Amino acid sequence: MALNRVWIPSPNYSSRGGATVTTIVCHTAEGAANIRDLGAWFANPSSQVSSHVGIDDTPNTVGEYVNFDRKAWTAANANPWSVQAELCAFAAWTADDWAAHPTMLDNTAAWIAEEAARFGIPLRLLSASEAQNPNVAGVCQHNDLGAMGGGHWDCGPAFPIDHVLQLAQGGGRPPAPKPPEVTDMAAPCTVTDSDGRQWVFYKGPRGELWARCGSDAPFGLGGNVTDAISVIPGPRLQFDVYAYAPNGDLWSRHAEGYDWGDWYAV
Repeated sequence: MALNRVWIPSPNYSSRGGATVTTIVCHTAEGAANIRDLGAWFANPSSQVSSHVGIDDTPNTVGEYVNFDRKAWTAANANPWSVQAELCAFAAWTADDWAAHPTMLDNTAAWIAEEAARFGIPLRLLSASEAQNPNVAGVCQHNDLGAMGGGHWDCGPAFPIDHVLQLAQGGGRPPAPKPPEVTDMAAPCTVTDSDGRQWVFYKGPRGELWARCGSDAPFGLGGNVTDAISVIPGPRLQFDVYAYAPNGDLWSRHAEGYDWGDWYAV
């Protein structure tokens, strides 16, 4: 399925000067939370910056700001031969941060695949020296462009570029884990919410937390726990889940149905 490209034009562009596009470049926006906020920044002439597209967590959608045949202004001297995307993310993100944005990664992979097909660029990861050579075609991150690209460090060391390229090549996402049999789980914890629904929580054999509402519903994967769990019901499908880490620290996370928040120390 082709990406939905939301046109939010930027005045910040210029001619490629006859350069052939050989490099697909991923950046992080370092502030904008979504493609429309990013587009508003690029639409400001005084910002003097732009990118061809922006990518957030909207399924199968990117923001498009500069036509692909024009030069966007986001990688200094590498702009003429680059087609470029700004991810609504931060270079300081950890691997867990990136993993929490699978839709953004899927969109990035789809965009890379579409641009590779458009320009005849191979889906291969460039080394830094290759990325700085306009005669070598492939995919890179902003930091690979070095000083000629402005000396930036995005998308950061934890960006899963290999995984994104695998998705772009059609490798797909690994299948979701299969719920273990109830007999393989630790003793359940059962709670009733304010609507009278009965929720059952189990700790699986690998320490993962499974939950379901009702005796016939499928189990949903709720995240990882490490030791005995306690679940306290709140209003309407909301729960606070507690677990002990191996060092004895008590951790908690808030849940609303199958939507689980991050763990935090308490």
